[in-house]
Amino acid sequence: MTPARTILLAWFVLVLAACAASEPTEVRGPVPIVGWSNGGDVQIVDVDSCGGDPEASVVETESTVTITVTSTKRDPGDACLDSLEIELDAELGDRQVIDGVTGEEPPGIEG
Repeated sequence: MTPARTILLAWFVLVLAACAASEPTEVRGPVPIVGWSNGGDVQIVDVDSCGGDPEASVVETESTVTITVTSTKRDPGDACLDSLEIELDAELGDRQVIDGVTGEEPPGIEG
């Protein structure tokens, strides 16, 4: 291969690599709850999505409240939380809160 072709090939590979690096790193989808607190008929839920415009869906039964959050997950370098206030049809009472993403009870918010 001639030196000119080698340089041209190297330039082409660098351009392709630069284009791939500029792809968006944000993905919208279900995100696990990282903390929650009980406010009677209002639940406070935190998710690790950093300004990701989270939305929650809720399914209430006699024994559980399942909360599923969908948000845009930002680049893993972001270290901030989004909080949502979710109104329930009735007070939480003795019902268990379930994260619709993990199927488990999420950790409580400290403080």
